[in-house]
Amino acid sequence: MSKKGEYEILNYDDIKVDSSESHSHKKKSRKKLSKGAVALLVFAISIALCIIGYVTVVFGNIPFVVKWRNIWIETAMTTDQHKWLATWFFPDWLIDEVMSAQVDIKDISVTDIYGNQSSDVLGQENLVVGEKDKFGNTVYANDLEENIVILEINKTNFKAKLVLVDDPSRVFLGATDYKGSRGEFICDYLEKENAVVGVNASGFIDRGGVSLGGEIAGQCVSKGEYWGRYDSRYTLVGFDANNRLVVGGIKDWEEYNIRDGFQYKPTLILNGEKVVEDSAGWGLQPRTVVGQCENGVVLLLVVDGRQVGYSLGATMEDCADILLQYGAVTAGACDGGSSSVIGYDGEVINKPCARDMPTGRYLPNAWLVARKSTSENDEK
Repeated sequence: MSKKGEYEILNYDDIKVDSSESHSHKKKSRKKLSKGAVALLVFAISIALCIIGYVTVVFGNIPFVVKWRNIWIETAMTTDQHKWLATWFFPDWLIDEVMSAQVDIKDISVTDIYGNQSSDVLGQENLVVGEKDKFGNTVYANDLEENIVILEINKTNFKAKLVLVDDPSRVFLGATDYKGSRGEFICDYLEKENAVVGVNASGFIDRGGVSLGGEIAGQCVSKGEYWGRYDSRYTLVGFDANNRLVVGGIKDWEEYNIRDGFQYKPTLILNGEKVVEDSAGWGLQPRTVVGQCENGVVLLLVVDGRQVGYSLGATMEDCADILLQYGAVTAGACDGGSSSVIGYDGEVINKPCARDMPTGRYLPNAWLVARKSTSENDEK
């Protein structure tokens, strides 16, 4: 502004500038309000979509959604430490409904051994390490000296190893020397029992997911010595005096002449028939399964899981299908999850999901395959 005498004279240029600034300020305010409204609308839509999605998952009947919702719940509820992945997000009534469908068969099956008893019962002469077998699985080991074959199985959701053992008399249950206190690592079992291969067997009381495997779940018998207490919730998985795999809800093990066995669930194959379908109420997990073919060959399957980008885990039907492909007529599940482990020739050859324990967890017992030299000396 300028002055003329004692009076101020307004400069219209100043007024124009002020007017322009005011208009710009109003325009910026409107932009801020517009951005705020858009953000609020996006937030509201997101919340609405989440609610619609949740309602669809919980109450909907879309087959694909129902299948994976149920597998999610089953997988969470069959762990010791991660049940919250189900209980935090799903109502109790839905969890109870899903878990009530869990398959648990008590029917009894005793493998009827007959058929091919040739010297090359595993077909080892036609197998080459690193190449595929007749079912398209990679040969990891073809141990001619010990008469075992180990295969690598790569599926969309999981990776696994399958052991084929020629003679069922070599398969036995080894138990920890520290019963009631702690279990032992799989490689400890291999060393002390002079075994070539071993996998985990019984479940155990696992308080907080950090127990040492000293308290067995159910009952087991190892080389004639009983441990634990019979539990009717579980089924027997064991070998009788004639080296036949026996599974089922059997209380009197002596009646069936069980030499080595334990309790767990579920049964997968009875009398050559698969008795589990899809997840069967057991979710997607690391797994260990034992089976037997009609020619006596024993199958030990270990599936890795809970490792995104490597192996998520398998359903019970996945395991049954693999064993059926290789001729199993009887099969039952061992403990799974972070306990699933396989040792061969003194080393762990799978990837247990307990990352802080690459050698696997402490185990109350393990299925072991005696070395040829040991089993031959026992026969003498």
